[in-house]
Amino acid sequence: PDHYIFESEAMGETATSGRGIPKSKIDVIHLGVDTEKFQPHTNSTYAHDTFNIPKDKKIIFYSGHMEPRKGVAVIMQAANIMLDSRRRQDLHFLLLGNQPGEEQPYIDLLTPLAKKNVTFGGYRNDIHKILPSCYAGCIASTGWDSFTMSSIEMASCGLPLLVSDMQGLVETVVHGETGFHFTTADPTDLAEKLSPLLNDQSLRNEMSDVARNRTVKHFSKGIQTSKLSQLLTKALHSSANNKHRAKTRR
Repeated sequence: PDHYIFESEAMGETATSGRGIPKSKIDVIHLGVDTEKFQPHTNSTYAHDTFNIPKDKKIIFYSGHMEPRKGVAVIMQAANIMLDSRRRQDLHFLLLGNQPGEEQPYIDLLTPLAKKNVTFGGYRNDIHKILPSCYAGCIASTGWDSFTMSSIEMASCGLPLLVSDMQGLVETVVHGETGFHFTTADPTDLAEKLSPLLNDQSLRNEMSDVARNRTVKHFSKGIQTSKLSQLLTKALHSSANNKHRAKTRR
């Protein structure tokens, strides 16, 4: 290829350091989200109503595949810590993306108390309605992950994010401003990072505002399209100039 486009700095680094691709042949253009469709709504209880979750529960949200590298087991272990060991009565974990039966191995990891406060909701086409009524998002990947679409969908809806501190995933969160990074595969650290958000509504709201504003400013579909257009225009001009110089030399 004449040029490579990656969705995260981490992917670009893998290409240059691991595969020997020159930096001059690489650009990073992050994914873009529809910020009009994915946006915060005040006092929404859509998720609570849809999944029969008590309205006084703060929903911690995950959406994605159920394969081991996505770290769903880490979320389950953190749920045990928060709900069973620490006896938190104010939260509920909602996970989407499971096909029928995929959730069972993860449910088996839960204590009896935690099971009452964890919901697997399967595949949905109304995530943009569900997200605004959630309290925070979580992506706990333990294997390779990059700048995920689910992360900017959550941030666009004003959810602070807790993400494992690996590869491109860390690029989705400004630590301490739009959420927190936690140690990969460490449910105790995930629980530790979640606690301040649950204990301090003003901190959560501040992070929510910053996450939303950052997404609108940097990760909208319009910005992604504009950057792609600029890059393609530059590449076409460069190709035309190279052909012109080749003809001139002949």
